[in-house]
Amino acid sequence: NVHFSTISCIQSRCLLSLKLPSLSLSLSPSQYLVSLGIQSLVQQGAVQGKTAHELMDALKDTDILHWKHSLSELIDISLAQTTSIWRMYGKSTMAQQQAQLLLNMNSLEQVNFGVQQNNTEAFAVALCHLAELHAEQGLYGAVSEVLKHLKEQFPPHTQHAKLWMLCDLKIQFDRAMNDGKYHLAEPHVTAIAALNKTEGLYRKAQVLKALNRTTEAYSILQRLQLYCEKTKYTEMIIRVMLVTAELHWESSGFATALPLLLQALALARQHHLQALASETILHLAFTQLMLGVPEQALGVLHEAMEPILAHGAVMDKGRALLLAARCQMAMAGTRSNGQRHAALGLAVQSLGEAAAYFSMLDCKERLRDVHYLQARLHHTLGQTPQRNKCAMLFRLLDQELQAPGAAVAMRL
Repeated sequence: NVHFSTISCIQSRCLLSLKLPSLSLSLSPSQYLVSLGIQSLVQQGAVQGKTAHELMDALKDTDILHWKHSLSELIDISLAQTTSIWRMYGKSTMAQQQAQLLLNMNSLEQVNFGVQQNNTEAFAVALCHLAELHAEQGLYGAVSEVLKHLKEQFPPHTQHAKLWMLCDLKIQFDRAMNDGKYHLAEPHVTAIAALNKTEGLYRKAQVLKALNRTTEAYSILQRLQLYCEKTKYTEMIIRVMLVTAELHWESSGFATALPLLLQALALARQHHLQALASETILHLAFTQLMLGVPEQALGVLHEAMEPILAHGAVMDKGRALLLAARCQMAMAGTRSNGQRHAALGLAVQSLGEAAAYFSMLDCKERLRDVHYLQARLHHTLGQTPQRNKCAMLFRLLDQELQAPGAAVAMRL
């Protein structure tokens, strides 16, 4: 049997390892091997930083052959692989299109040895991608439906069940972290680590940082970065750098975070990882804001705004708009009265859009931050009714959360 694995995608995407199918009369064994070899080379190219069009061109000729001979299994592998490639590059719309194409193929007839095509690993990978894509947009009802189907198709005792198990755990973890419910996120770390040690360590560091156990978090991140540099796991290296930079922020070492963030940005761009590049730019803009240069921060932020709004998760969209509003508020302080009023008006608009995104996730900690800033802005603009409404909303959320949370000024 010949094995090959698809690329590791962002946030430890599902690995795809598929055996060489039983030979069709349409292709010789050597042609099957060539097809699988090209797909393996595409995987390597993605990890090494090749551009998307180079990888798609490499797959094109073999895909034509697969479709010509109706080789369902190889078509499935190719579609699952391109889904993973687009997600790695941060193009969520293209990833969703490829996953839907695989799931809507009218070729779910029985293939070799009575195996149903929708029970293959490619099918599981596509569904896991869709579950994560829906979770990123706050569509948790759809996520539950997708996971329910996965559990029916791939019961816990079956070979590919670990794919949806890890997917489900990561979604639950991210949701708890977004809600600020770290006590709910912590138990998931052990389960994630059992399925993927690297991902488990990364998420353990995230929880420790959130609980202000900075020294422990830093120690884990340093070990994890060394391991990922040895294994050339570029995406995790960048993610570790970003969390490490956040630890620098908490010690007010904003200037010391800059070299780390610039290194992460260079690495993300070198490997064409748009989503991670955009996330790094958010971190850079926040750092510049904290260093007292909001004009430069807003200029940097605009570079990431378009890809985030087009392809980013709802949380990232809200965070970007909240950061834009804070930059606009900081810049307003140095303007003349007319320009100041206009800048504050833009900030009000940005905060309104950010609140809409955070509401989609029911992210109460973030909404509390937004309402606090809205109340301040409306007070400055002399808009008393709006100020009182936002102050009331802030107060209600503050009482409900019963936890101080991170200061608005110190959180991205």
